[in-house]
Amino acid sequence: MRSKTDEGYIRLRPMTAADLSPISAIEQASFLTPWAEKDFIKALAQNQGTLCWVAEWIEEPHPPRVVANVIVWLILDEAHIGTLAVHPEYRGRSIARRLLAKVLLEATRLGATHALLEVRACNQDALHLYNKFGFAVVGVRKGYYQDAGEDALLMTLNPLVPEILAELVDNR
Repeated sequence: MRSKTDEGYIRLRPMTAADLSPISAIEQASFLTPWAEKDFIKALAQNQGTLCWVAEWIEEPHPPRVVANVIVWLILDEAHIGTLAVHPEYRGRSIARRLLAKVLLEATRLGATHALLEVRACNQDALHLYNKFGFAVVGVRKGYYQDAGEDALLMTLNPLVPEILAELVDNR
């Protein structure tokens, strides 16, 4: 999938082992407690029950650059979002919206009917994104983020509507 944004293009595709180095850099730049490379290796090995996707920024004549990643676990009819991150230099270009919509659309094709996630209660950018999708807060996990003792908001999107997700992927 390709769309023109500013001077470059976004391409969404499944993650590969070759993406681990840039993904690690994105995680380090994005989170207090980033996922370790071994966690991504494990997710890639579970290809039956895990969706691992990246967004690449393509700008000629430069080689494609991985600028975002997402991991979603499929648990029965649930798509559980494990991590979603965009490199700080590429934020504000609708990359997270398109990547999340794409992976949730893929999850619906595999039988997911709803989505679930945890997010730091103070992460306003993430909350804004999830609210755009229609996620609702259904609970609080007290002290979930052990690095700072912060609470997580438990959010769900029910139902997942493929037509809406397809529009969010393609809506530039």
